[in-house]
Amino acid sequence: MTTTVRDHSIRLTRRPGLRQTWATNTALFSHPGRRALLLNLWVPNGLIVGCEALFLSYAPDHAGALLAAGSAGMLLGDLAVGRLLTADQRRRYASALRLLLAAPYLLFAIHPPMLVLGAAVFAASAGFAATLPLQEQLLKLTPGPVLGQVQGVESAGRMTWQGLGAAIAGGIAQRFTPGTAITVIAAVSVAITVVSRPFVVRARAISVEEAGA
Repeated sequence: MTTTVRDHSIRLTRRPGLRQTWATNTALFSHPGRRALLLNLWVPNGLIVGCEALFLSYAPDHAGALLAAGSAGMLLGDLAVGRLLTADQRRRYASALRLLLAAPYLLFAIHPPMLVLGAAVFAASAGFAATLPLQEQLLKLTPGPVLGQVQGVESAGRMTWQGLGAAIAGGIAQRFTPGTAITVIAAVSVAITVVSRPFVVRARAISVEEAGA
């Protein structure tokens, strides 16, 4: 039977107080595996949202087409990864999907035709599906009583980094050009994925060890 993120969700019988919330969050971030997974769930994702925020300034006449391509790619990626891949396959491909999320945006550096950029954005957006296997690993590393809280922390952090990504992209575009900003942000996203990969792999190993303990 396939286990989904929703199957791990729990409902709290009462709202935790501020002190309990702070203490639980501190415990969550003290675990190196959870820190690595949260980093990969928040930062690469948020930076690419920043790239998308520059579509209008990069190509005012074609921004709608780029956004539509991104939405279609995200839908296809979620369906393929969530429905066609097994849990083990999702874990194996998580890092590759994170690289796919950012690498096609490097094409903005050479300003190819809009059809090429549309295809690149479509392919890149399928990489958002890496969120699912990373969430699954995060939940496996989280004690049952705080599963609901870690889901809230992950979701809030992801939303926050999406806003930060847009702000960072806008700041770079103000000083340089939208194409340069998109390229730089995509390169940073790729670098973060590559540098943090050993820690994510280690988090996967820890989840297997703890499951067998």
